[in-house]
Amino acid sequence: MALVPVSEDAKKKTYYKYYKMGIPDLSEEQKTCVNHARRNGEKALLLKDINKALVPDMFCPDEIGYYYLQEGGVLIANNIPMPGITPEMLYWWFAWHPLEPLRYSIWDPEEHYSVEIDEEGRRRSLDPQIRLEEKTWGAEHLVVESLAPEDKPVPIKISFRDPKEMGIDASRIGSEGCAFIVAANALNDGKIPSVMLETAKKMKGIMHYQVYFWIGYQIIDGQPVKCIPDGMEIPEIFPRLLLYHSTKEFSHLARILPQVYGEEKNNW
Repeated sequence: MALVPVSEDAKKKTYYKYYKMGIPDLSEEQKTCVNHARRNGEKALLLKDINKALVPDMFCPDEIGYYYLQEGGVLIANNIPMPGITPEMLYWWFAWHPLEPLRYSIWDPEEHYSVEIDEEGRRRSLDPQIRLEEKTWGAEHLVVESLAPEDKPVPIKISFRDPKEMGIDASRIGSEGCAFIVAANALNDGKIPSVMLETAKKMKGIMHYQVYFWIGYQIIDGQPVKCIPDGMEIPEIFPRLLLYHSTKEFSHLARILPQVYGEEKNNW
C-alpha cells in the first residue's frame, strides 16, 4: 500500500498515527455494489429537487449508484452507515481538517495529497464565535487528490456555501431528515463542474452519511444551471471511480472520526 507523501513536520503531529494506519480497501460486498452501480437515469434525483434528499429516514434515490441524466450530466449518489458518529463530530471535521494538509491525508492516506483553505475560510474555522454548523460557509478549499491510488492526482476547487444559497430549505436543517449538511460548487481539474451535497441522518436508529454529486452542474443565484455543452459525454469510468472513492473515504472516516475528535477537538 503506497501512501501519499507528507512533510517531515507532519511526522511530528499527534495525528500522524492515523496516516501510518493507512486505509482499508472496500469489502467484496462494497466492490460488487460499485461495479454494478449504473442505474436508470429516469429515477435520478434531479438537482431542482435537491430538498427531497432531506426526507426523514430515506435515501433519495433509494439505490447507491450513478445515474446518467436525460438532460445531460451524471448524478453520483452514495449512502454510508456511520454508527457512533454525531452531527457535531462531522461539523467539527469539516472545520478542522482543511487547516493543515496532514489532516486531509489521514482521511484517505492513499489518495488525499493536500488541502489549502482561503484566508476567510481559515478565519471562520478558527473563530470561536462562529457556530460549528456555519464555519464552512464561504470557505474555498483547494484539494489535490486522486480517485484511485494508481491515478494521477488533480486539483479540485470546492466552494462551500450557506446551504440556503444552494437551494436548500433552511427549515429542514437540524430536523430528523437533516442532522448535518454541507453544500458546495466544485470544479475538478479546472474542467468538470459539479454540485456537492453531503448530509447525515438517522435511518433505523443508525446515522447514515449521504453523498450527492451532480456532475456537469453548478448552483448559481440559488438555481441549478447545467454548465456542460449539450451532448457532452462523461466517460463512465469517472462516476464509477468517484463512487468507489467516496465509499472508501467515508467508510474510513466513520472508523477514525470518534477517536480523532476525542483527541483533537480542542486543538485547532
